[in-house]
Amino acid sequence: MALYDEIQEGESRTLEFKAELPKDSEKWIKTVVAFANGAGGKIVVGVNDERQIVGLSKDTDIFELKDAIADTIAQMCEPQIMFDITAEKIDAAQLLILRVYPCNATPYYIKKQGRKNGTYIRLGATTRPADWTALDELQFRGKRIFYDSLANPSIKITNKDINSLCKEFSEKADRKITSKDLINFGLLVGEDHKTGTNACAILLGKHDFTSRIQCARFKGVDRTFFIDKKEFEGSLCSQIDGAYNFVLTHINMALEISGIAHKEIYEIPVAAIRELIINAAVHRNYQMTSSIQVAVYDDRVEITSPGTLYGSLTIEEAVDGHSALRNPVLARTLEKIGVTEGWGSGLKRITRLCKDYAPGFRPLEIKELGDIIRFNIYRPQAVSVPDDTINDKVPNNDTINDTINDTINDTINDTINLSDSELKILNQIKNDCKITRETLIANTGCSDSTVARGLKSLQQKGIISREGAKKNGSWVVTKL
Repeated sequence: MALYDEIQEGESRTLEFKAELPKDSEKWIKTVVAFANGAGGKIVVGVNDERQIVGLSKDTDIFELKDAIADTIAQMCEPQIMFDITAEKIDAAQLLILRVYPCNATPYYIKKQGRKNGTYIRLGATTRPADWTALDELQFRGKRIFYDSLANPSIKITNKDINSLCKEFSEKADRKITSKDLINFGLLVGEDHKTGTNACAILLGKHDFTSRIQCARFKGVDRTFFIDKKEFEGSLCSQIDGAYNFVLTHINMALEISGIAHKEIYEIPVAAIRELIINAAVHRNYQMTSSIQVAVYDDRVEITSPGTLYGSLTIEEAVDGHSALRNPVLARTLEKIGVTEGWGSGLKRITRLCKDYAPGFRPLEIKELGDIIRFNIYRPQAVSVPDDTINDKVPNNDTINDTINDTINDTINDTINLSDSELKILNQIKNDCKITRETLIANTGCSDSTVARGLKSLQQKGIISREGAKKNGSWVVTKL
C-alpha cells in the first residue's frame, strides 16, 4: 500500500504519526520499543494527528535528523533494535519514515526505566506499558518458551483425569488414544509422566476459573438486555461443543425438503462459527484473567478472544494463511484428534467460507481492540425481538427456530409416538449431526442408558441413521 493511502487510513497497531519529533526522546522511543515487541511498525514524521501532511520544517537537515534518531535508539533501548530510516516526498511535503522491524529477543525496553517499567506494547493505535501478563509472554517469546507447554504441578492430574481425556479424544479421533499419546502430545511430563502441563489443565477444564466460554443472546445490537446466557465449563472440547450449539439455537434455520429427507440451511455459515470458536480456544492468552465470549445479536454473531494476535503476526498475514502459535501444544493436540484441520489455515478458511456462502454475504470482520481480538459474522437481515420478550419471558430459542422445530416435532409426533427423551435427542442431532453420546448426555440431562436406548429406538423407527465410521461418522435425519 502506498504511504499516502496508509496515512488516510489513520494510526494503527503498526503506524503512528508525528507532526515533528518531540525533543523529549522518551515520548517517541516508547513507540519504537512497542513496535519491536509486536508486529513492527512505522513512525511517520511530518503528519499530524488529523492525518494532515504538514511535512518537516524547511530548515531540517535530513541527514542530521537520521543520525540523531539512530543514536537515540542505540543508546536508550535494550536489546538492540533493528530499524531503517528513509525520506519520502508527498507533493511538496518532505516526510521522514522510521521503520521498526519485529524482533525476536523480546522484551525490548528503555534502559534507564528497566525491564519491568520500561517495556511497552502496542494496543490498537496506542502505546502502553506492558502489564505483568504481557511482560511474561514477551519473556517467554524471547526464550522460545510457550506457556501451554510448561509443567503445572499445582494442578493434580489423576488417573481419572487421564482416562477421561483418552476417552474424549478417542471419540473425536479415528483411533484409540492412550496415555502414551498424551505424553507424545506434550500433555503429561515429568519422570513418572503424571505431571500435567498447562495445556493438559486447559483441556481438562482445570486451569482456572477464567478458562470457560461465556455465551449470551442479546436483544438488539448491543449488550444492554440479555435474552439468554450460559457459561460452559469442563473440558475444552465440551466447551467448544456447548458454545457452538448455543449459537445454533439462536440463529435462523430453514429446511430444504426432498422426499423424506431434509437439509438444514442456516442463515450464516455454521462451519465458520465452529472454526472461530475453536480458533479462540486455541489462540487465546490463557495468562489473562478473562474468558472467551460468544454473543449473538440481532445483526451478528460476535466472538471475542482474550489477547492480541501473537508475536509479530498481523491480521493481513493471518487471513493470508500465516501462523504464529501462542499455544502450540493445544494446537497440535486438537489437530491430532481431528478437531482442527491444520495450524495455519484457520482464518483463511473461515474468510473463504463467509465469502462463498451466499451472494452478497458480508465478509468476516476482524478487529483488534486493545488486548482482545474480536470476530464478527453478520447475519443477512436483522431479527428483531419484541420488547415484551426480554430475559425470563423468553425461551432459549429464537422465535423462528421455535416455529421450525415445533413444526418438525408436531409432524413427527402426529405419525410416530416419541418419548420426551427421544425428542430431546432428536433435537440435538438436528443441531449437530456429529454430536457424541457424551455431549447428548450433557445437553439433554438424560442418563447414558437412556441416551443409548433413545438412539437405538430412533434408528429402529427409521427417523435417524448413522453414516461413516463408528467414531468419526455422523447422524442423518431420514424421516419427518
